Amino acid sequence: MKLLYTDIRHSLTKVLVAEAESLVAAGKRVFYIAPNSLSFEKERAVLECLKTQASFAITVTRFAQMARYFVLNDVRQGQSLDDIGLGMLIYRTLTELDDGELKVYGRIKKDSQFIQQLMDLYHELQTAQMSFADLEFLEEPEKREDLVKIFTAVTAALNKGDFDASSQIAAFAQHIRSGDTDEELENLALVIDGFTRFSAEEEYLVSLLHRKGVEIVIGTYASQKAYRAAFREGNLYQASVDFLRKLAESYQVKPDYIPHAEAEDAFGTDFQDLGESLWLFRAGC
Repeated sequence: MKLLYTDIRHSLTKVLVAEAESLVAAGKRVFYIAPNSLSFEKERAVLECLKTQASFAITVTRFAQMARYFVLNDVRQGQSLDDIGLGMLIYRTLTELDDGELKVYGRIKKDSQFIQQLMDLYHELQTAQMSFADLEFLEEPEKREDLVKIFTAVTAALNKGDFDASSQIAAFAQHIRSGDTDEELENLALVIDGFTRFSAEEEYLVSLLHRKGVEIVIGTYASQKAYRAAFREGNLYQASVDFLRKLAESYQVKPDYIPHAEAEDAFGTDFQDLGESLWLFRAGC
């Protein structure tokens, strides 16, 4: 595991493409992972940074799409249901439940953010091979009862429609745990760009791959000043620094700062220094 960070005056993609090219030179097949919202733009940016303008050994993609490469031959039970379809099914299931049936979530059952959270939790339980009964970790019994009721109704709707809503990441994780992909993982490497947080599914997948010895490089934007500061609340780089520190603690890896090698833009430098100075003043540093 390698953790890299640089400030916003530097091209993080250039740094990570160089890492990807080094991995390819070492005989690795590289998946260059970008967030769902940035994958197409990131693919163009990566291709522009490649010295050869193209490399068959580097694939720019998303976590779920990468997982799909390893589960293409899986025989799925029932009709495949993507996240859009699952969201619609959850919404329909919730509308069929009376408000009184849900003690805590009745008033927000049609809220889009709540439905997204239910989808994320559904996938996380799948990936970790946990059942709805494992929601016992929730301290509030009424919330637990509501969630068990919701997921029981969703499962019934999936079975009734003969749908399969298992995620590609969950299926890939199962293959990793069983050792089915050990040979393929030997020459695999990941370069991860553009994240300031992982979903629980993504975090679990990264941990599984790390345990299998897959080389992983993760890069994000942050300044040395922000990373070293004891107080981060309200800082421009707060999310990135929290992300880096969590990874550093989990994998016992020290993040490396990549200095800006080219002539810096004076406006950019002054703007960043002013922003960080104001933040440090607010923090009382």
